[in-house]
Amino acid sequence: MRWSVGVALLWLLMAGLCVEAAAAAPSARVSVLPAEADGDGIDAVRGARAWIDTGQTLRRRDGARWWRIDIAPAAASATATAHEDWIVSIREAYDARLVAYAPPDYRPRPLATFDPAVTQIGSRHRLSVVVPADALDAPVFIEMVTARHQPMGVAAQPLSAYLADDYGRVRFSSAVLSAQLLLVTVATIFAFALRRWMLFLFCVWVLSTAAYLVVMRGELVALAPWFPPEHAMRVAGIGISLGLLSAYAFLYVLLQVSRRFPRIARAYRIVLLSCGAMMAALAFVPITSVIPSLVNLLLLALGLTTLAIGLLRAVAGDREALYFLIGWGLVSVVAMMRAAYFMRHAGTPEWLEYLHPAADAFGALILVLATARAARYAEREMVSARHSAMTDPLTGLPNRAQLDIGVARMIEAAAVRESTLAVLFVDLDHFKQVNDRFGHDVGDACLQAMSGVLRRHVRATDLVARYGGEEFVLVLDGADAVSALRAAEALRVAVEADGRHVDGTLVGLTVSIGVATLETGDDVTRLFKRADAALYRAKHAGRNCVIVARPDIHHPRLEPA
Repeated sequence: MRWSVGVALLWLLMAGLCVEAAAAAPSARVSVLPAEADGDGIDAVRGARAWIDTGQTLRRRDGARWWRIDIAPAAASATATAHEDWIVSIREAYDARLVAYAPPDYRPRPLATFDPAVTQIGSRHRLSVVVPADALDAPVFIEMVTARHQPMGVAAQPLSAYLADDYGRVRFSSAVLSAQLLLVTVATIFAFALRRWMLFLFCVWVLSTAAYLVVMRGELVALAPWFPPEHAMRVAGIGISLGLLSAYAFLYVLLQVSRRFPRIARAYRIVLLSCGAMMAALAFVPITSVIPSLVNLLLLALGLTTLAIGLLRAVAGDREALYFLIGWGLVSVVAMMRAAYFMRHAGTPEWLEYLHPAADAFGALILVLATARAARYAEREMVSARHSAMTDPLTGLPNRAQLDIGVARMIEAAAVRESTLAVLFVDLDHFKQVNDRFGHDVGDACLQAMSGVLRRHVRATDLVARYGGEEFVLVLDGADAVSALRAAEALRVAVEADGRHVDGTLVGLTVSIGVATLETGDDVTRLFKRADAALYRAKHAGRNCVIVARPDIHHPRLEPA
C-alpha cells in the first residue's frame, strides 16, 4: 500500500510539472521554405514568399534548409509595454548544428548544444536566440546545417520568464542527478556491507543514466569542455546501452532467473552476451550501421522478458517481484513511451522531459530498497539455518557442536584471565523407564522441562547445552569447586521439585550430576572426561546426587546396570 501511494504521489508531481510547463509555453509559429524556393543567402530568404506553416517544430524534410519563426502577435502584444527582450528557444536539438539570424541586423550566429565555442543565454537545455523588445514583430530565421529526423520544439517567451523556467529545469535535473549519485553511494555501501556484488551492476546502470542526462541536457560542455562535441551523442548512446545491459544482468540475479526459470535463463544469457559483443563492435563501426538497431531490439526483448518474469513471480506471491514491478515497471513504461515517440520521429512532449529522469531515479530507489530487503531476508534465513545447525530442535538449547566450540573459547578466556571454570554433567535418572512407561511424548516433555530448569539456573556468562539423549552440560564461568558444588546441588533440588509432575503426569524426575573444575593444561576432552567420570560415580552412588571429580581420577565410562 505504501508503495502504491508513493507511485501515485510521483505521478501527481510529474503531472503538476507538466501542467506548469504547458501553461508557461508561449506561442510561436514555425514555417519552412521548400528546397525548390531556397534563396542564396539571408537577404534572399528574408524576401521569400513561399513559406509553409509547420506548427511549432523544426524538422529536417525534403532537403529544406531555411526555417522561419514568428512570435505570435497576441503573445507579443501582451508584454509589449514591459519593453523586455524575448527568447526564442529550441528544444531537443541534441547534436544538430544550426545558424540563427535574428533582428535587427540578421547576422549569422551558430547554435550547437555540445560546442563550447557557442555561447548563449541560460543553460544548454535549450538553444536560445535573443529577440529585441522593439523587434518582436520581425521573424527569426534558422538555417539547418545538420540535424536528425527528430523534430525540435520551438517556443518563445519573455527573457525573465525564460530564465525562471530555465532555472527550474536546471534545478530539477540537478536534484535528479544528486539523487542518482546518492543511490550509487548507498548501493556501493550495500555491496560491500552485504557482499552483494551484483549491486555494482546496478551502480553501472544508475551512473549511465546520470551520464546520459548530463550529456542530453548539454551540461557536458560545462563539466568537460575538452570533450569532442562530435562524439557526445555517440558516447551517450553507447553508455546508456551499457547501463541497460548492466541493469538486465543485475535483474537476472535479483529475479533468480537461473534457479526459477532455467530454460529462459540460457536464452537470457545468450542475448546478454550478444548485446555485449555488438556494443564492443560499436567502437569500431559507424553509429549509422545496423548494429545499434539490433542492440536496441535485443535490449527491448530483455526488457519485456524481465517484466514478464517479474509479473509471473508477483502473481505467485513474491513480494520482491512486486517491488521490482513498481520500480523497474515505471522505468520501462516511461522508456517505451519515449522510444515510441522517437521511432515515430515525433519528438517527445515536454512533460516527458521531466518524467523520464524522475522515473529512472524513482526506479533506482525502489530497486535499491528491494535489493536491501532481499539481502536482509537472505541474511535472516542464513542466520536461522546457522542457528538450526547449532541448536537442539527439541529443547532449543545449544547442541553438542555448539557446546564444543563454546567450551573451547571459555577455556581460552579463563586461561588468559587466570580465572576458574567448572563443568556440570547432568543426566536424567531412569529416563528409559519413563519412556517405556509413559511413552515418548512424555519423555520429550521431560526433556523440555529439564531445559527450562537449566535455563533458570544459569547466568548470561554461562553455557548450557544438550549433550545427547538425556544428558545435559552446564559450563559455569568463574566458578570454583565450592561454588560449582553449590550450584549443582541447587539444580538437583530444583529438578526434584519441579520435575515431580510433568504435563500433569507423575514422573518424579531426578538427576545425577558430575562436577569438574578447570585445571592447568586442561583442554575440552580432559575436562569433559573428568566430569563424565564424576557423573559415573554419582549414578553408581544411588543417583539423585552430586559428585565432584578428583584431579587424579580418570575412570573409563561404564554404564550402570
